[in-house]
Amino acid sequence: MKKLLAIIAAVIFLGVPVEAKYKFAAPNPTTEFEAMAFSPVYPTYSWEPLANTEFYLVQVLNSEGAVVRELLNSESLSRVTDWQPFNEIGNFYWRVCVVDKNKKQLSEWSEKKLISVKAPVTFAALGDSITHGGANFIPAGQLSCQWETFCNLQIKNIGRSGDTTAMMIERFERDVLPFQPKILIIMGGTNDIRGGATAEQVIKNYEILRDKCKANNIIPVFCTITPMNEDKMQRRGIPFKKSWKVERPKINAWILQNEFSIDVVSRLEDENGELRAELTPDGLHPDLRGKMFIGSAVEKSLTEKYFNFITGAEVREW
Repeated sequence: MKKLLAIIAAVIFLGVPVEAKYKFAAPNPTTEFEAMAFSPVYPTYSWEPLANTEFYLVQVLNSEGAVVRELLNSESLSRVTDWQPFNEIGNFYWRVCVVDKNKKQLSEWSEKKLISVKAPVTFAALGDSITHGGANFIPAGQLSCQWETFCNLQIKNIGRSGDTTAMMIERFERDVLPFQPKILIIMGGTNDIRGGATAEQVIKNYEILRDKCKANNIIPVFCTITPMNEDKMQRRGIPFKKSWKVERPKINAWILQNEFSIDVVSRLEDENGELRAELTPDGLHPDLRGKMFIGSAVEKSLTEKYFNFITGAEVREW
């Protein structure tokens, strides 16, 4: 006790610095969940990395302050995606600190950031990384990486990077139904066809999703499959089967003959039916401008072609 009082006195009267508790300052979170209409079902936590660091630990806390999840930065120095879905209604918080390889804490915790899970919702979007947001070049927890940002409607993001249409079917009950959407925007199939799936296989999965929606009084709105840019994908080492160019038009033709569909690709395609080179950094994911085109196409169709939500009109019965 005497030693502690002596140290405090030295700091106060002599300006002698006390050794910091941790080696590093607290990281600065860069996610923008609070600015989104709804937090994503699969959030990507991101932060500004600090010099001379390698490992970060993310904690998720419930409203009582209890730790419910812990994740190490397995994706990169500055982010990690939470693959355990947030489908329980309530408020959660996340924070991050620097650790060593043994998870020993090396910095203060960052400020806590809110993850608010609400239901029911009017609009939700089910899809892959193009819906989830982000890619190697930008974390999915930021507004600029999500096409939902550029749609002037409040859309719950139920996208999950890497999904095929079969995976979307598998998680329908778990990830969609808790939010009781009236309208489900379905945007998938890219990973199917770049992996060699046929149009018939993808359409069969779409029909299953359509039937699941109908059984739960949800209106499915199918979006056309976005194109790819083969040259850029080859340079980035992203695998694909050349058959995608044959199968995609067949699937999109089926989509557009549905009662509710949206063509989101007209401003994305070049004269060869590929994703315009200036609209993608990797050949697979549309960039900021591409996502603006998608978001505006979704908004235009939902507000003008099908439902007049701007005036507050109710969704018509199935």
